[in-house]
Amino acid sequence: MRPPTRRAALAVCAALLLVTAGCSGGANPTSTATTTGDTPTDATTTPPTETWSPNASVEQYPPGVADNGTLVNASALVDAHFEATANRASAFTVEWDSQSENGVRRYVRSADGTPYYSVFNRTSDGVRTTEQFYATGSHGYSRVTVDDETVYRVYQNNTRGVSAWTQDSTAGPRDSLSRQLASGNYSVNGTVERGGQTFVQLSADEVSQDRSGFYAAYEGTVLVTPEGVVHEVDASHTTESDGETVQTEASITVDTDVEWSGPPSWVGDLPQLSLSIVEGGQAVEIRNTGGTALPADTSFDVVGSEERTLAGRPSRGDIEGTITLDASLEPGDAVYVTAGADGSASSFALHDEPTRGEYTFGSAGLTGGSENVYYRLATGIQTFEDE
Repeated sequence: MRPPTRRAALAVCAALLLVTAGCSGGANPTSTATTTGDTPTDATTTPPTETWSPNASVEQYPPGVADNGTLVNASALVDAHFEATANRASAFTVEWDSQSENGVRRYVRSADGTPYYSVFNRTSDGVRTTEQFYATGSHGYSRVTVDDETVYRVYQNNTRGVSAWTQDSTAGPRDSLSRQLASGNYSVNGTVERGGQTFVQLSADEVSQDRSGFYAAYEGTVLVTPEGVVHEVDASHTTESDGETVQTEASITVDTDVEWSGPPSWVGDLPQLSLSIVEGGQAVEIRNTGGTALPADTSFDVVGSEERTLAGRPSRGDIEGTITLDASLEPGDAVYVTAGADGSASSFALHDEPTRGEYTFGSAGLTGGSENVYYRLATGIQTFEDE
């Protein structure tokens, strides 16, 4: 089992990793740091003082724990955690470290879930990858760095292929917490007083029966409130395959005292494009809503359909053409795309002022970009709520 000093050292290293990569901020479980897409200005790295007591009453047991103190329903505890934090700004961080790989995943969200920011730092076999994703609702912005090469993407109503780490995604926070809680034979092991708050401590010294086929050994400690909010998981597990034994140290920390203050700084370094259908459907507007200027000679493929299309299909349409900017598009400025009645590629035209074309767009999509910035935008998208 990793001692408290080891946990503190890893937390500091993770914070330094996030600073170096320009990643999401957040804070330790007891801090009240302001959270932006970058590192918080007042996050603490000193481990908080805590006092352990062997006493824990049945009334303090969180959901999923039976009267005998055994965690018998890990799913109930996971559900209680996400129900209790559903309307709270929070930061969820997972760290792991093994012989061949180490990484940090971090997910920071506002109280209503949008905006949110996710970060994935991983070093595997000497190759370091950083994936960051900031979402505002309809729009998303990603930054992926492999070693020293960085690529940006801007999305509207479509995020296919994005490695965004959201609350419900596979290998996301819910899956990560479920996996840890279900892997050990957890039972109540007293309470911990930290920062004026009482946590129930759960401990495990063996692999659970359900996961005996995955791990050869497992140890873990969980700090959870009586209501079911898991604030910390500290675990160590061992796998054996083909005569090789691999030990992995893992931790989960949850901070529910963060304040969201804005997007990561790198979003402001991008031309932030938005796509919409205007002029009664007879033109498509490409507007630079902020950030930096979109360079001249940037080319886009534009598709269109007379009907609204399903989400996730901005690159499919009944008509398709290519447009190229003849001048830079400054923040606040817009250009307009029209097409002929037959929708032929040669009939696509670009205009500096609002103009009505012959083709009536029910939906439209745009893909393309310049240098290391790529766009995938869609408008006129039909959602399940619209059906």
